[in-house]
Amino acid sequence: MTLSNKKANYADHLDRISDLPCNVIDGILKHLNIQELVCTSLLSRKWRYVWNTVPQLVFCEDFFFRFKDLDDPSPDINRIINEVLLQHNGPIYRFTLDIPWFSNILITAEYFNKWLLFLSRRGIKDLAIFNYGIFSNKMPSHVFSCQELTHLWFAGFNVSVPPNFCGLKSLLVLDLQRNTYEFGALETLMSGCPLLKELSIELFGDIKSICLKKAKNLIDLRLMVNQDSVSGLIKSLPNIQRLTLESCCDKTLYADIISPSHLISLKYLKLHFVSLDERGELFYIVSVLKSASNLVELVIESNNISGGQEPDQLEELERDSCCFSQLQTVNIRVGTTDFKHAMSLIQLILANSSSLKTLAFKVDFGHRKLDPAVLLSISRNLLLMERASQRARVEFTL
Repeated sequence: MTLSNKKANYADHLDRISDLPCNVIDGILKHLNIQELVCTSLLSRKWRYVWNTVPQLVFCEDFFFRFKDLDDPSPDINRIINEVLLQHNGPIYRFTLDIPWFSNILITAEYFNKWLLFLSRRGIKDLAIFNYGIFSNKMPSHVFSCQELTHLWFAGFNVSVPPNFCGLKSLLVLDLQRNTYEFGALETLMSGCPLLKELSIELFGDIKSICLKKAKNLIDLRLMVNQDSVSGLIKSLPNIQRLTLESCCDKTLYADIISPSHLISLKYLKLHFVSLDERGELFYIVSVLKSASNLVELVIESNNISGGQEPDQLEELERDSCCFSQLQTVNIRVGTTDFKHAMSLIQLILANSSSLKTLAFKVDFGHRKLDPAVLLSISRNLLLMERASQRARVEFTL
């Protein structure tokens, strides 16, 4: 064998994957699910124990899908998660457990508490548990042992706060979806998170009111309301800067959820599923625009595409005079029922927004046949509307 052939043969047997830089290996491992992560132990001798030092563990749909044909997959799943945690060697900064809707998996509070206690001793900072399988009735209390948490996502539990709750002093982001709540649990939890900046919460059932006054650093609130009785729902708010509201009930009005007087510091507002053919909702938006003098961006979305009765003319809006001096970006998407009221709102915004840069307006006609005369009328009216900002660009799409 010639020297060149020997070199070529040696090169073919080089363990190139083991010679990758540490930052490249970390980048690869970060994007693998738990099955792929464990399988890296087969790549080479050097990789045999690399997986059990990775600081993030993610058990998501891919993992649970493997057990979907079992009558009772819970024992196997509990055992595997136990083994992965026990074999792990090093800090675990991120842990995700996403139990999907299609599963019949029951993980008891005992297992949840055992895993959370383990994670609390490994420096967990980012914790996400979505219990969309068989709902547990009780929130695992050891979540409050994770004192280094900065991000917490929790879904599918009955949330209660133990009497000895000392707070989550480092928590910055909290996301609570599809939970039920013991009386006073939300306020107690908020009061124990002094650094909390972002809160996302879905409310359903029969929650009478929430007071967020003690969450003094809260600047970003995303609220989904899935209940009919909402009058005075948000009693008090700190000076939030970003607000996203979404209502899943036809009878729920945004005017009943949060008073415009709580929104004076607002810079960003997004309203999902708002009905502009409800006069009260339209005038609520105008009231918020007047109160939030620092508002920079407004997003309004309506999915109302079922033709209804012809809307009334809104002379009150046409005569209204105000100043939205900081508003720069507006995005409005409506259906066939709402678009005429939306045009009145757009006229008011264009006439009173001296800093406006872009106003995007989209009308969704659904399966209804488009009337060219209506489209031409909308385009012409938008073009002729008075504008306080000469650089304002209006984009009309279907």
